[in-house]
Amino acid sequence: EDGLPWQVATLPEGRARVFGLEPGRDTLADVQARVGDGLQVALVARLGEPGVLEALAEPFAAGFVSGRLVLALDVAPAQLAAWRDQANGSEPMDGGVRRFKLRPADLAAARRSRLVGLSFIPGVRLTEADVRQRFGAPAETLDSPGGAQVMLYPELGLSITVAPGQRGVLQYVAPREFGPRLRSPLVAALAVGAAASSALR
Repeated sequence: EDGLPWQVATLPEGRARVFGLEPGRDTLADVQARVGDGLQVALVARLGEPGVLEALAEPFAAGFVSGRLVLALDVAPAQLAAWRDQANGSEPMDGGVRRFKLRPADLAAARRSRLVGLSFIPGVRLTEADVRQRFGAPAETLDSPGGAQVMLYPELGLSITVAPGQRGVLQYVAPREFGPRLRSPLVAALAVGAAASSALR
């Protein structure tokens, strides 16, 4: 099998490839060529915020493992705000977020956006033992409120979140961007969550 979640090819200059895609180098056009016409592209934002450009493939077949693939793309906030303001309507999502449909001209421009990260949510539940079997021992493990664990593999540009009774989340970036794009935001988010949990006690 090829393209499985644990088949991460490390490349020179702090790069890596997974699912046939290379975060930090490929564009949305490259992703569409690999994933196909089923890729859903939209701007996702809260009211008053520029938002982020995301692409979603569901179902996505990672070898014999199926699930959901969400791709993060690098777009300047001013460009996101312009696309949001001239979008062809929007629809509500959970948590006060809206999904904006880009105009055809803006969607064509978005195809030049750089892929910076991938999140894969497999259809099967992952345990810590499953992760260790496939990826080996993590370089670091962060504990999250609620019993979740975040297992970090900086050499692969990968973090894996597992929690009892829940589906896991695998997040991939270019290994050279692991610190600023994955570890630092995770540590900050966990600190905020821990502070909020302590305040409620």
